[in-house]
Amino acid sequence: MRLRDYQEEAVNSIFDYFGNEVGSPLVVAPTGSGKSAIIAGFCKRACLEYPATRILALTHVRELISQNHAQLLRYWPEARASIYSAGIQSFARVAARAGEFDLVLIDEAHLIPRKSGTMYRRTLDALATSNPAIKMVGFTATPYRLDSGLLHEGKDAVFDAICYDIPVRMLVERGYLAPLVSK
Repeated sequence: MRLRDYQEEAVNSIFDYFGNEVGSPLVVAPTGSGKSAIIAGFCKRACLEYPATRILALTHVRELISQNHAQLLRYWPEARASIYSAGIQSFARVAARAGEFDLVLIDEAHLIPRKSGTMYRRTLDALATSNPAIKMVGFTATPYRLDSGLLHEGKDAVFDAICYDIPVRMLVERGYLAPLVSK
């Protein structure tokens, strides 16, 4: 399996961001653009370039966990990857035993509440406390929350910048997405 050109650009943009910036970037990728492939490409490159890297991938539904894991193994069959499928509350209870992670990849990042007292935010904060050098990358089709605005702006934002934004129009023009038709 090979990444499409824009998926490869997204992977490169994350590495460029970490090479030039401090903070946590977002990749904005429309539904159907292949976020799972981008995540797989990033994981493979990170682990090959930095062999001791430990990556935690978080998402909110079992189907996406399975999809992301399957895509990783399709792209990189030799990957040493496993699934711990549980709610964030369950993971929060075992996180300390899981050890220290270097990267946290968050699919559907728009679902992370801005409020610091939520279980999701407390878990991310605990991971950052256990490893102050941890890097987080968010993946979303919608970098905006109705209750708090853009995910990378304002007080208590988890992310600091959008490092790559895949335009829907480009995907439609290249035939990767069906054109939008209004009623």
